[in-house]
Amino acid sequence: MAINPIVPVNPLMMNQTMNSIQENNPVGDKGSQVPAGAGKVGADFRQFLQEALHKVDNLQKEADVASLGLATGQIQDLHTAVLAIEKAGLSLSLTVEVRNRALDAYHEVMRMQI
Repeated sequence: MAINPIVPVNPLMMNQTMNSIQENNPVGDKGSQVPAGAGKVGADFRQFLQEALHKVDNLQKEADVASLGLATGQIQDLHTAVLAIEKAGLSLSLTVEVRNRALDAYHEVMRMQI
């Protein structure tokens, strides 16, 4: 098995990448970076969470349909059903872990003394 050598980075491409990063993250007067759309973070985050939960729900529904199709013989490919079920299981596990981490962070903030 051959190992490919590391290709040196093209300096022109590196400059273009850095310019695009700097354009997306403008620097304020005091040198601190100001994120784009910082004023509407709350609404965007809520929308992001809602979309993520809808995706998890859709994956769960697809897994239910796939398992029902496999049980009734409508789906001949076992791997299609298994993939749908595993995607749903992994997405649900990730969602539960994110929720647990958020609750732990909330409890830590509530335990802080003022």
